[in-house]
Amino acid sequence: MVKRFALKFLQDPSFAQLKESLAKNDGEEAFRAAHTLKGVCLNLGFDELFEVSAELTEKLRERKTAGSEELFQKVSQKYQKTVTAIQGLE
Repeated sequence: MVKRFALKFLQDPSFAQLKESLAKNDGEEAFRAAHTLKGVCLNLGFDELFEVSAELTEKLRERKTAGSEELFQKVSQKYQKTVTAIQGLE
């Protein structure tokens, strides 16, 4: 069952939405996507990705994207690490 939910994570659009929203400087959508990603990671026990996405969520809480680049880079790195690990389950 855990494997099934982990594999479902690969279909979750939150990271792609976050990336796109930040590229458009859309603070509202970026916050929403970061918050969703954070929640999904918490529910699945992806602690490293949860921690960095929680930091980014707090940075975006005021719906301003300025200064979020470094945190997004950390989220991106942890996201790729998580995806690679999940793909190893298949």
